[in-house]
Amino acid sequence: MKSWQIKLERRLADVDAPAVVDTGLLQRFASSARGASFSLRTLSHWLTGAQARGRLTRVIRGVYLNAFRSIPGRPADAAHVLRRDAIVSLNTVLGDSGVLNNPSATVTAIVPLDAGPVRPVTGRLKTAVGWFHFFAMPRAVLEAGSADDRIDASVFDHVRATPERALVDWLYLAESRLSHRTRPNPGDLDLELLDGRRLRRLAKAVGVDLSGLLES
Repeated sequence: MKSWQIKLERRLADVDAPAVVDTGLLQRFASSARGASFSLRTLSHWLTGAQARGRLTRVIRGVYLNAFRSIPGRPADAAHVLRRDAIVSLNTVLGDSGVLNNPSATVTAIVPLDAGPVRPVTGRLKTAVGWFHFFAMPRAVLEAGSADDRIDASVFDHVRATPERALVDWLYLAESRLSHRTRPNPGDLDLELLDGRRLRRLAKAVGVDLSGLLES
């Protein structure tokens, strides 16, 4: 293995290395390791080998999960790369936290909807690591409530909603013309795992109805 390849792979294995990389970032890392500019064509042989060794996993063209790290990149880590400012939420968060009894393998995320002619691309997206489903929500609604209530402060390589916020997001979308989602079946939810006070604060901030889910 060439010296620049060793340096490049060590950089990708660093504790602060990103969970998801694209060809542009790999070119910059390789150029730094080599001390000279690097073309994608020159990099392609190493890139093919890294995939064959299972150290990089293709998501879509030019985007890869980084398994050089001690904690390999996971599909959910790619959500914000596939859709700018995406926040992992809904089924993924509720399933991972044990609240949703029938979790889905599809990564679900929400992107902010801003005023103006440009609209985020939503809907289902098939990738080499599985399906993603993106939903849109007005930014003011997406950012309603305190950050401590909304955002999971655990160590993730992506921005992720708290389970309480994930449920509120689901309820909001079920009431919105922007989505065809329906309200979750209470029998599919283990609500005892949620922080009831946080859930009520977020529901009030967003303006969704908790009736049928929680006792008053």
